[in-house]
Amino acid sequence: MVMVRQAHHDNKAHHDNKAHHDGKAHHDSKNMSIKNIVIKSVDALPFALRSRIKNIPGAKQLQSYLLKKYVSKKDFIATISGGPAKGLVFPVQMPQDKLMWIGTWELEFACTLHRYVQPGWVCYDIGGYKGYYAGIMALKGAQKVYVFEPMPANAEKIQQLISLNPILPISLEKYAVSDTNGNATFKVMPEETMGKLHASSFQPNQQESTIIEVDCITIDRLIEKNFPAPDFIKIDVEGAEEFVLRGASKLFAAKKPILMIEVHSLEIGARCVALLKDHYNSIRVFETGLPPGNGEAAICHYIINNV
Repeated sequence: MVMVRQAHHDNKAHHDNKAHHDGKAHHDSKNMSIKNIVIKSVDALPFALRSRIKNIPGAKQLQSYLLKKYVSKKDFIATISGGPAKGLVFPVQMPQDKLMWIGTWELEFACTLHRYVQPGWVCYDIGGYKGYYAGIMALKGAQKVYVFEPMPANAEKIQQLISLNPILPISLEKYAVSDTNGNATFKVMPEETMGKLHASSFQPNQQESTIIEVDCITIDRLIEKNFPAPDFIKIDVEGAEEFVLRGASKLFAAKKPILMIEVHSLEIGARCVALLKDHYNSIRVFETGLPPGNGEAAICHYIINNV
C-alpha cells in the first residue's frame, strides 16, 4: 500500500511539474509573439511620426507601456527602417538603443553627417560608440570606414554590427586615438559604454567604475602605418578631442578632411579652434550655425571645413 501511495504521489508531482513547465512555455511563447508584434508595429510607424509621437495624446503612453512590458531589457536584431541609417542591421539592447533602432538618434546631426560624406571617401569614426555613425558612413557609399573604439563593451557591439552587415566596408580598430603612441590609462564609467582617457579634462571629478589600459595612437602614426588618409573624420571622445587634433598635425598640413567634432566644454572648444584655425577657413557650431564663442552650449558640435 505504501508503494502504491508513493507511486501515486510521484505521478502527481510529475503531472504538476509538466503542467507548470507547459504553462510557462505557453506564457513565454505568448510574450515572444506579442514582443514580435510590438517590434513590427514600431517598425511600421511612418518615419515622419517617430520623432513626433510624444506629441500625440495617448500614443506616447501606449507605446511606452508596450515597449516596457514586452521589449524592455531585451536584446534583438533589427533592420533600421528609416532615417540616414535605413537598412543597417543593428543589434538592439533596450531601452538604451531605442532611438537608434527607430532611426531618430541625434537625427539632425546624423542627417548632416550623411549629407557631408560622399561615395568613395575614406572615413574615420573616432569614438565609435556602438557603430551607428560608422554604419551611416558606410551606407552612404564610403570606400572604407575605420571605426576607433577602445572600450571593450562598445568594441564588442561594433564587431557584432560588422558581422551583421558583412557587405559594408567597416573595420574596427581598438585604439584610443590621441596625441601619443603607446599605452594610456582609460576610465570606464558606471555606464559601461561610456569612458574617457584619464588625461581628459571633461568632468574630472566623475568617479569611474574601473580603470583599464588601452593602446593609443595618433592619426599621423596611423597614416605612417599605411592607413589611407581620411576625407572625413567624426570625433566624439569625451573631452579628448584636442588630443586627437594634436596628433594629426601632419595630416592637416597635407590634407584638409571635413571634421565633425563633439566638443565637451567651452575651454576645450577654444583649444580646438586654436589648433585648427591655420588649416581651415570655416569653423562653425552645428547647433547655432555661428562661429564658436557666440553663446553656444558648453557641450556642442563643431563642423570644420574649407568653403
